[in-house]
Amino acid sequence: MVREWDRPPASLTAAPPPLYFDGMVARRDASINLTALLRQAPGSDDEVVDEGLLEPTPDLLAADGLRLAAPLAWSLTVRRTGGDEDDFLVEGEVAGDVVMECRRCLVDVTVPVHAELLYPMSYRPSDDVEIELAEEADDDDVLVFGQPVVDFAPLLVQVLAIDVPLTALCREDCRGLSLDGVNLNEHPEHAAASDARSENEKASPFAALKDLDLQD
Repeated sequence: MVREWDRPPASLTAAPPPLYFDGMVARRDASINLTALLRQAPGSDDEVVDEGLLEPTPDLLAADGLRLAAPLAWSLTVRRTGGDEDDFLVEGEVAGDVVMECRRCLVDVTVPVHAELLYPMSYRPSDDVEIELAEEADDDDVLVFGQPVVDFAPLLVQVLAIDVPLTALCREDCRGLSLDGVNLNEHPEHAAASDARSENEKASPFAALKDLDLQD
């Protein structure tokens, strides 16, 4: 497998995704017709280039645990590798705003994510295989497609999901939640009362017994 990642920071200070296609209508697929490329002779310099906005179906988002604030912008180029007549290469990028929970206060945070991809492809005509990752003998991952029209939506969603940071912050100085679940960014005055209660409990020699149930 050949991939290069450009992992974004996990805060709102990250730069916005570089891909944005004004005026385009979002679609549920990212299909590219490779019929013309398949008919070219090996060694041809021809390539197929396409781009668009993708609004993934709920099942694709659920599979990778993603929530999006807007459609994904994507751009792909498919070209022959110059080797076997059924071998190709796809490269491109995908970008979008992923909705995550702030790790301190649990409010929703919009995190810009940008990922690049580079995969070898192999055409193996089939009525069943649209596109799938297959591991070859040399341990490289190859995208196998069985039809001239290829929907890259599942691949784009998976590639983006890999680059989503593990956690996010709504802001660098997020104050988080109090012990009783109050958002301290919205109610900073609650912090003092919460801290005082915490100190009192620590000072009491019976603090450890407050949750003890003595009933049978």
